[in-house]
Amino acid sequence: MANLTEERELLKDSSCVVQNSLPVKKKTFLNRPVGSVVGLIEAVAIGFALYFLLSSIKISGPLMDYNTVIENVNNVFLNKILWTLMNFTEPQFYAGVVSSIAIILGGVIAWRLDLKNSKYAGFNVCYGANMFPWVLASQVLSLSLTMFVFNYTDLFNSGNYTWLPTFITVVGLPPALMLIYGPSLKALLTGSILASLMSFPIALWISDNIIPVLGVPGVVSNVFTMAITEIIIFQICKVLPWMEKVQPKAINRTPKDPEDEEEAMKKPLWFLRRVAADFSEAQFYGNEIAGLMVIVGVTIDWLLNFNHGVYGSGVIPAILLSQIVASAVGVFLYFDKFRKGGWYATYVPVVSVGPACVLMFGGTIPVALVSGVLGGIIGAPVAEYFARKVPEDFHTTIANVTSMGVSTIVVSMVIKALPWF
Repeated sequence: MANLTEERELLKDSSCVVQNSLPVKKKTFLNRPVGSVVGLIEAVAIGFALYFLLSSIKISGPLMDYNTVIENVNNVFLNKILWTLMNFTEPQFYAGVVSSIAIILGGVIAWRLDLKNSKYAGFNVCYGANMFPWVLASQVLSLSLTMFVFNYTDLFNSGNYTWLPTFITVVGLPPALMLIYGPSLKALLTGSILASLMSFPIALWISDNIIPVLGVPGVVSNVFTMAITEIIIFQICKVLPWMEKVQPKAINRTPKDPEDEEEAMKKPLWFLRRVAADFSEAQFYGNEIAGLMVIVGVTIDWLLNFNHGVYGSGVIPAILLSQIVASAVGVFLYFDKFRKGGWYATYVPVVSVGPACVLMFGGTIPVALVSGVLGGIIGAPVAEYFARKVPEDFHTTIANVTSMGVSTIVVSMVIKALPWF
């Protein structure tokens, strides 16, 4: 990819590919600007509105019931297709059919609007790299190998598992590899095959042997698996003779005025857009259209059958509240990081700390708020710290998923130590 060295230097400053770098005056840490107060209030209000609305509506039935899906996933082809789709929103803990379809459609819409240089495109999908079709292809191919070739879901037949980590390739090595190596069939096949072979067995082993000893949320095994497999496979790819970087075709975007951009970032609308975008960052889309659609999708999943999403646990309202609070706190506190670098890993607790703690300690408002606030405070800075340690030619998502594991362990330990939980 073009200007990789320069890109990496910017990347290490904010843990991911930057979209817009804005000139700002130097400020001390204690005097740095924060995000829109109105935006923060509105985001949290939306979180509470969703919590109370969904909590008041509980419709159950046979339609896409979680337990029914997994009981017949190996015997009924439709159920296997449903489980495959559900993997696309496992990172957000939703594991919903409608929400998964929604985030994919949202990514497609954002990409097409980006190609047309539309003012409604929002944040550049896939960080402006014009790689969305290849990212999606890597997710579909690696997941298809996991489900239909290696058939890891056969373990459901043993009766020992009510969930299996088949989703990891969707948000792990395959899309990260495509963003580093560019549009290449060789990279697509290499990353998808290697990740499909390694991800599930490693995650299952950690889940069975390490997590019970530590007594921490199960998401820790998944995110550490992502970090481990990405480190190993990126190292392998460095010595494979056919792995060469290919530059994606540039999108002809209209240059934006930095001063206008900076003014827009101070407004509540930008704040809400940034929070929405965090809901699609795990899939490497990073766009508010996709993020908003996944929120709408999980709401529909809940209204169709509250026993469908989040493994039939019935805690989607609290998970949504924790996620919105976590993102809003991060965007508010680390607004200056967005101004200087264009991006910051505020999505880290959205797909780890908040929902993991809700599942572990219960779907109550106190759990959602405490986990959301603490996750929002520590998630992104920890990711930034690890990003500075990531070797050259590795995607810094390694730092982000490592932060997810560390942050989840820390926050879950804190909540466990508090007397009122």
